[in-house]
Amino acid sequence: MTETSRKGAAGVPRLQLLDEVTWDGEPIPGERTHALLRALAEAGSRGRSDAGLVEEVWGEDSPANPAKALQVVVSRARRATCADAIERTATGYRLALSADEVDLWSLRPSALRLAAAGDYPAALPLLDRLVGEGDRGDDEVVEAWLRSIGAVLGTPAALDRYEEYRSGLADRLGVDPSPALRELHRELLARDRPVRSGLRYDSTTLIGRDDDIVAVSATLRAARVVTILGPGGLGKTRLAQVVARGAEQPVVHFVELVGVSSADDVVGEVGSALGVRDSVSGRRVLTPSQRADVRARIAGQLAQAPTLLVLDNCEHVIEAAASLVAFLVASVPDLRVLTTSRAPLAIGAEQVYPLGQLRAEDGSTLFAERARSARPGVELPADAVAELVARLDGLPLALELAAVKVRVMSVPDIVRRLNNRFALLTGGDRSAPDRHQTLLAVIDWSWNLLAEPEREALRMLSIFHDGFTVEAGEAMLGYDALRSVAELVDQSLLTVTETDDGVRYRMLEMVREFGRMQLVDAGEEGKARLAQRAWAREYADRQADRLYGVEQFEAMDALRVEEANLADVLRHAIAELDREPVISTFVALASFWAISGDHARVLTMRSALLPVLDDWMPPPELLDRTRFAVGFSLLASAMTGGADAARLRELAVRLGVDSPCPELRALLTVLIAINSPNDPEWPAACRRMLSDPDRRARQVAYQFLCHERENSGYLAEALEAGVAALDLADDQDGPWTRATLHTQLAGLHAQVGDVATAAQYAELALPVLRRLGADDDCVQSMAILTVAAIDAGHFDEAERLVAEIGRLAGRGMFGASHAQHAARGQLALAQGRVEEALAYYREGIAAMRESRLFPGSDELMPWLAHAEAVALATYARYVPGSPEGADLYAGLAAKINAAIAESRPFLDLPVIGGILFALGLWGLRAEVLDAEPAVRLLVVADRFGYNRFALGMRWADARQDAERVAPGVLARIESEYGDRRGPDLLGEARAVTAHIFLP
Repeated sequence: MTETSRKGAAGVPRLQLLDEVTWDGEPIPGERTHALLRALAEAGSRGRSDAGLVEEVWGEDSPANPAKALQVVVSRARRATCADAIERTATGYRLALSADEVDLWSLRPSALRLAAAGDYPAALPLLDRLVGEGDRGDDEVVEAWLRSIGAVLGTPAALDRYEEYRSGLADRLGVDPSPALRELHRELLARDRPVRSGLRYDSTTLIGRDDDIVAVSATLRAARVVTILGPGGLGKTRLAQVVARGAEQPVVHFVELVGVSSADDVVGEVGSALGVRDSVSGRRVLTPSQRADVRARIAGQLAQAPTLLVLDNCEHVIEAAASLVAFLVASVPDLRVLTTSRAPLAIGAEQVYPLGQLRAEDGSTLFAERARSARPGVELPADAVAELVARLDGLPLALELAAVKVRVMSVPDIVRRLNNRFALLTGGDRSAPDRHQTLLAVIDWSWNLLAEPEREALRMLSIFHDGFTVEAGEAMLGYDALRSVAELVDQSLLTVTETDDGVRYRMLEMVREFGRMQLVDAGEEGKARLAQRAWAREYADRQADRLYGVEQFEAMDALRVEEANLADVLRHAIAELDREPVISTFVALASFWAISGDHARVLTMRSALLPVLDDWMPPPELLDRTRFAVGFSLLASAMTGGADAARLRELAVRLGVDSPCPELRALLTVLIAINSPNDPEWPAACRRMLSDPDRRARQVAYQFLCHERENSGYLAEALEAGVAALDLADDQDGPWTRATLHTQLAGLHAQVGDVATAAQYAELALPVLRRLGADDDCVQSMAILTVAAIDAGHFDEAERLVAEIGRLAGRGMFGASHAQHAARGQLALAQGRVEEALAYYREGIAAMRESRLFPGSDELMPWLAHAEAVALATYARYVPGSPEGADLYAGLAAKINAAIAESRPFLDLPVIGGILFALGLWGLRAEVLDAEPAVRLLVVADRFGYNRFALGMRWADARQDAERVAPGVLARIESEYGDRRGPDLLGEARAVTAHIFLP
């Protein structure tokens, strides 16, 4: 028979036996043929003997010649199906069909699979068809059928079906059901009289644990012993109660061990809860022989029916509980054990279920529900509730204790007082156990279970705000730290997180604060701080030494992991004027922040650094690191200005620039010149360094010269310097050096309007920037790629890039936020959605103005002015004369003379050029200025090297506007200025702005 000939129509089994007996849809005649085919199908692949088939087909009416009669029926069956559907075996016959050709065979696996998965409602109709009248002999099918009936129709119905099946079997074959079915009958009898002891019902809703209930129940079906593991206050007991109430076992016992004070009393307590005879002795403690006897009696009682035993709060008697559970699961085959504990049982049969904190939304829901119960109508500000949930680690008990306080306090007041949470969070539910009446009692319960080495470890390690590694633990505690850490993990006082960077240990905030409280009480805070600073110095120095070389990625990863801890050490060391850890941690972190684009962090630290370094000459081994720290601070001042620049420059001069490190020597030389009161020193210093014999020094000089030329409006020279710096870069410098130069050149090409070349450089930079986590620079590069995609008409790609910019911008700084709004605006403009684009520009400006990076100063002015200029130019291009545009025009007009004043210490001419361009374009297109002064503003803007990257800032469009409104004027003014650019035109620029915008 070919494979094709064996297939039924549309996948339907060829041989149908469950309803009408058919082959390929055609009825098969003859009751004896039907009986033969059913008997062979029920026998499966093994087949049936001749004698067995004769008994099935003829029963008590055996023919005179059984063998001949059987051959006749087999022949009829073959004619009704196909010649090789039935084949001869050594003792009888078998069906030579595949599983999908017989409905009985194809239905059976599906039905059993559904029943095994607990989907009894879906399994029961299939099993009903398989079992038929109850005279079939497949024990596995019958067992699944009875269990499905019990689950769907109830235990009494399953017992009735069992009795029908048993009677039919006895009448027909004179035998009893198999041992497996008799065991199921015993289980059904127990289910008909279920036992539920020790269970309690909740007085309030259990919030946020639906997934845990399902997961624990599923784990209990797969494992003999399950431990719900976690620190106090997570709700382990309530979760266990819910799981126990819904357990499928007919017998459930819930035993609380919290009142057991001695390990010797565990067996007696469990036996007493189960009603086992002699569990309670006249003496206070059972003897070993009595415990062994009671333990055996417990096992005997639990063996009477499938049982779930729940042991609650095992951590304080963990070894005794583990011993009892191990004995019971080895002795009782149908026993499942669920335990709750702060420490695992550590036995072979155990499957641990670590219970996590509530998700933020569930924590907020829990707090809100409990708070409204305590004081209906209480105000629940969403931000305050979210902060409270986060600071309380999503711990249900802590949230419930906090909710009680709304009777006398507002939620913001509660949040403010969380610094002293142990004094605040008291007086919970009076019906709760004593250990849950206060937050302090929850932690104290675990603290009392620790030996002194683990208590010391908890005290010392609590000084880490952001978790720690084994390496850090060893720095604090010595080489035996892992043993203490493991014990704290076992007691659920530490959580373990495994990431790509390795294993990390964390404390819940309440545990950490408890540890800090114990640390202070023990008089060990100073010792802990010294140990942590020693670790921080060694770690920071090690990573800083790798940071500007081939191991740059690895060093950045290592610093990212410990950034929060190192910053914490830095802050405390600055406060205590502990100079050596300040230098080590600041150098490593400042480098990390600079590479990742987080310059604001350096800015916030530079003022605090000065008092530490004033009047101090570092020892020789720290001299270069100190120079590096001062250099980074000076670099921040060069970017943003500030009152500290002069003091930092004096400090750099005092420390000297004669470093053996060529990059540092070049950096300090240029930065001292940049921050000099005498402006010409900057380009001169850069040019002197260009003849330095060291490649790295020349590379730094070219990079700074590139910045200086751009700031002065000489964009062609800036591009030349940038390319020269890139040519000097080497793989040994680390990947960031090339990436930052690619970024710099991408920005310059975008500034001159060469978007295609800018995109090429951005593409080169982006993979490295992503790997380094430089989100701000990533966003800037993707903004360039977005405009390149728009220019090429690839709007789908532009949409994708804008979406990615949106995801990254939330992690970046102010530059990322501006680039996000600008990119969205550019795309909307290109697609003709002008109002939407202008709204994005306005949002970006508002975000800039609200930025708290430089409060009370105009240090943000370049970025804000550029954003305002782009927005005004866009209004001028698309909706000249609009009120919003007029407001922007008035604002920029009011600040331009101050921005360009001679008294200003640092002038960014391209930014000033952008303001002039926007003012001139608005004046020209909105007709608020005479043509010649408006065009003159445009020409000066061009000579200042303004940024023409945005669609509204394109120079070619502005030239056309000028020629249309005032033919020949632009060319005449360009001829008047000759070859002068940048600073050479400052006098003319001041004159024209004063003429136009001063009253």
